[in-house]
Amino acid sequence: MTEIILRQAQDWLLVNDLELAKQTLRADSLAFVLAKDGAILRTGTREGIGELIDAMDALGDAAHGAVLADKIAGKAVAMVARAAQIRAVYSPLASQAARAALDIDHIILEYDRLVPLILNQRNDGPCPMERLTLPIDDPLQAVDALREFVRARVRPA
Repeated sequence: MTEIILRQAQDWLLVNDLELAKQTLRADSLAFVLAKDGAILRTGTREGIGELIDAMDALGDAAHGAVLADKIAGKAVAMVARAAQIRAVYSPLASQAARAALDIDHIILEYDRLVPLILNQRNDGPCPMERLTLPIDDPLQAVDALREFVRARVRPA
């Protein structure tokens, strides 16, 4: 009986954390929100994946079991979530590749719209981060590739 009560409490916390992250993402027009145990752990405002990776690195094990609300959830975001052991992800726009990647680790995905692929800003091909992570199955390898991608795009002036 104690296990059932504990599981119900954990489910209730997860639902509340996800709702908190969703509301904060929408209200503050953020790029992402990480929440856990009824508190906001981190928020991000920049486009792209770099700030999310930095937040996960800064949080380390504290991110385990958190929830993530992200403006756009493609496979790149899904792989970062898997590497950080996130419990649930919400996004207004998610890709089928993100859903498949999150399913592997039984991570809940809630979305408003599911699309086959996240497109680039010109809408004429896949998002570069989606394209980069599509062939990668290992979350840690994907995060390393994304770090390298971000590093290559941020060149000193």
